[in-house]
Amino acid sequence: MKKLFQILVIIGISLSLDSCYYDSIYEPIADDDDGSTIEDVTFSNDIAPIFGFCSNCHDGSLNPDLRDGNAYNSLVPTYVTANDAEGSPLYIKLKDGHQNLPASRLELVRTWIDQGAIE
Repeated sequence: MKKLFQILVIIGISLSLDSCYYDSIYEPIADDDDGSTIEDVTFSNDIAPIFGFCSNCHDGSLNPDLRDGNAYNSLVPTYVTANDAEGSPLYIKLKDGHQNLPASRLELVRTWIDQGAIE
């Protein structure tokens, strides 16, 4: 009886481990032009966290208003020209060294704008 109980416990554990397996796989979007992959950059997921510290100064008393809930509408279209980072006042200001934004974050902002400034 003890042996049967041990076998049932082992089977039960192995079945429960298999059934609890969850694998979240991110599949990047393929760019048809050159075979490389492009990841969509969105304001809410990627850009808003970058501007989190900016809301200390841009708190509604200094334009653009970068407080939560106001930032996207305050930036687009006044400071961001969708699909044209080089022509966007926001990107130009950041590229010129405003707040010494790290190159990786500046590139993320550029990508976001060039992808259409998706919310």
